[in-house]
Amino acid sequence: MVLTAHWVDDEWRLQKRIINFCPISAHKGESIGQAIEKCLRDWGIERVFTITVDNASANSVAIEYLRKKFNHRNASIANGKFIHMRRVAHILNLIVQYSIKDASVSVDRVRGAVRYIRASPSRLKKFNQRVKEEMIDSKAQLCLDVPTRWNSTYMMLKVAEKYERVFESYVRDDHNFFLDLTAGDGVPTFDDWEIVRRVIKVLEPFYHLTLKVFGSLHVTSHSLFEVLADVHCLFDGWQDCGDLDIISMTSKMREKYNKY
Repeated sequence: MVLTAHWVDDEWRLQKRIINFCPISAHKGESIGQAIEKCLRDWGIERVFTITVDNASANSVAIEYLRKKFNHRNASIANGKFIHMRRVAHILNLIVQYSIKDASVSVDRVRGAVRYIRASPSRLKKFNQRVKEEMIDSKAQLCLDVPTRWNSTYMMLKVAEKYERVFESYVRDDHNFFLDLTAGDGVPTFDDWEIVRRVIKVLEPFYHLTLKVFGSLHVTSHSLFEVLADVHCLFDGWQDCGDLDIISMTSKMREKYNKY
């Protein structure tokens, strides 16, 4: 567990320090709360305004444990009313991941194609040569996503879509490419690329919204209302766009959004 402290110093400058980095033997909420409590006690930190955590149920239990402890010692601010601060960037991540499940097959196929090319320097060199042959005006490098960061999926798809023609040439000319992808999730088809373009269209504004609230060296809480208003406007606009795939994705987003 990493515990980071944020505070405003005597000169009104925002400060940030990692004050704990330790293994957690039990991922139960109370154990997490006790570990945080011990760290704060070791540092002599008596009063805490908020604690920002992801939306895991164990974290909610940990915060309730700490709220009671602080209140008993009269060490909480506003009776702990604001102590539980949910991480907005993580909520957006959950909303987006839930919404693109229906497109997961197409996303997996594109991911498999990117993984194959990135597997060796010789494949990347050959790929870049084909980019020149196809006269594609882009210097963007293929990248793989990671499960915990949805915006990395957006970046992977956004870059890969630029090179659709190159991937199509691989299907025709590189038998190993075809066999490798066929043994996995399959080769990206024309329909898959169309779905990917729709996914990119939906993810792009959420990517920019995430940047507004994702930061560790500057305050972002004041952007929350603006982000929530933008999300509402996006949902309303897409609901009338006439594209059934986009309406389906954003309906799922709204469902998850309303939950949080």
